Amino acid sequence: MRNKTVFSILVPLVFLALHFGIRQLPKPTSYPEMVLTRQILPLLLTGVLIWWLHGRRSAAVPGAWGLRANALEALQMAFVFCLPMLLGYAFLANFKISLTLNGILLGCLWAALWEELFYRGFVFGQLFRFAGWSFLAAGLLNALVFGSAHLYQAGDWGSATGIFAVTALGGLWFAWLYIEWDNNLWMPIAMHFFMNLWWTAFEAGPNAAGGLAANLFRAATIAFSIIWTLRMKYRRGLPLVIARNRWF
Repeated sequence: MRNKTVFSILVPLVFLALHFGIRQLPKPTSYPEMVLTRQILPLLLTGVLIWWLHGRRSAAVPGAWGLRANALEALQMAFVFCLPMLLGYAFLANFKISLTLNGILLGCLWAALWEELFYRGFVFGQLFRFAGWSFLAAGLLNALVFGSAHLYQAGDWGSATGIFAVTALGGLWFAWLYIEWDNNLWMPIAMHFFMNLWWTAFEAGPNAAGGLAANLFRAATIAFSIIWTLRMKYRRGLPLVIARNRWF
């Protein structure tokens, strides 16, 4: 594994270059081309960099990316945590479901996978776990860029502010779950998937910002996950990883 200075220089540079640089290329003419050039290609290059940073050992990549963890536990707990959104949105929509296979696979599953691998597993995970950055330093870099990536959903300054705030704070929360669940990236992946799924299935809002009712149930899910995580740590006699000395 390379030293912390190498991580601290290369990871942010590559992350920002991939995120903003690729968007300077000609606009994709089709959805498959967009997925290939703006999502799959950055993930492949990210994987190569993680492989090189961790001693060019393929066996080290899953663990460094947060994928060598209990995926089943993450899936189960994420479903439980997202019950407020499922039940609340179903009630608001009179239990009418509006969902397609493409919506599930692309808008929910694929979006959760590639965004968590890129924003949490790559930039946040490498800087916090291996470069020695504080949680807020690594988390804010991840969160601010993650928030900006969703601004295409905005139609005006008001909606842009709401979308940016919600997604940026969500990026910090996903990063916190990732670390406190023993570097388990499957936890934010599963949370991201179920939150997108229930939001889409019951048409909770026209964009990521949502309205008051939608955000109440989303806030309940977030609070549920935080309280459960804190209680889980206490019951198992485990200290918080992101304690006072790791926040700053």
